[in-house]
Amino acid sequence: MCVLPDPRPLSAPDWSIRTVQSLIGPSEPKARFIAAVTLRTLGVGMIGVLTAMAVQAISLRRTAVIVLACAPLLAVGVKWINFGYFPIREQLFFFVTVAFFGGLLGLAACRNRNAAIALVSLTALLFVWGTSTRVPEDLEQAARAIGQHLLENASEISSGDQAFDQLLRLAFEYAEENSHGNDPVYPNKAAILALGVVMGDDQIVRVGRSEIDPERKLEREALRRKVTVHGRGDLPRHFAVSAALVVLSNESRSLAVGIAKEASDSNPGGSGFSFVDMVANKSGIRLAVQATQNRESARMIQARVAQSSGPSRFIPGIDGLPEGLSSDVFQAQYGGLGGARTRDLMAEIDRRVNEAYAIP
Repeated sequence: MCVLPDPRPLSAPDWSIRTVQSLIGPSEPKARFIAAVTLRTLGVGMIGVLTAMAVQAISLRRTAVIVLACAPLLAVGVKWINFGYFPIREQLFFFVTVAFFGGLLGLAACRNRNAAIALVSLTALLFVWGTSTRVPEDLEQAARAIGQHLLENASEISSGDQAFDQLLRLAFEYAEENSHGNDPVYPNKAAILALGVVMGDDQIVRVGRSEIDPERKLEREALRRKVTVHGRGDLPRHFAVSAALVVLSNESRSLAVGIAKEASDSNPGGSGFSFVDMVANKSGIRLAVQATQNRESARMIQARVAQSSGPSRFIPGIDGLPEGLSSDVFQAQYGGLGGARTRDLMAEIDRRVNEAYAIP
């Protein structure tokens, strides 16, 4: 695994992509993602399994402790050598978690009863954590009311960058009017979820395991086509979806989804890795975090939206940021996700977002 080439962050052999498509029938980009994650899980997990078997074979004391400590370290070291750079945070989490579970699996295979119990328990907990995005019924109803309010006022929404401001204002004004001295965090969450569907993507309701009115699909699509930021229609959608994912899960998982999407786009058939899209992703995350962190920050965001004079207050400038990078170019010229140029550009994006959301 140290020497096996792995130039693309979310790529997989053609045979594995075809296998996934034949089994469950997803689109090619989704099949590539599923195949890549499955193969990396098997590879990294085997490090844990083999570590457990090796330690068990030489009968060391405290075998379980040694295996569960060494397997993640070995996995990170192997991928560090393989990639040519130290894995970024999201990769680290994946490698450490999978190697740890691989170590438990190896110990369980060696008839370690405690390891088997821990493996089953942690797998169940991980499943619950990964699927716990159900929107509470009252929050779903509040978000639905705001979404209907936005669609009912769609005829008053202009086209272009101004539409972005108008939609944010309509959503958060409705949220503020319904807080009436109560905790503003809850109505802000409803506003963000409504924007995630109306301005972002209908698939948000699937993430929240909710339902959507199919009869208003054309209205939502027509409204989305009117909205731009910096003259582009894709940025508002990235922004709204990333913000909604924070409400449905958390900040780090939302960012991981954004990075995974861009990495997937860098593969053949995708639109290419885009640092411009990452500006919108990180901006949406920042808005959602500040809007739902506590009462003070929630009211601050309501006030900022009410006084907004342009979308750059929420999605900063995108000048000088590369996009449309194929996987080969992204790896060769930017060093992939952990490359020095990638880290520098991500730091520049963070600087722009921090400046846009700085408290006056």
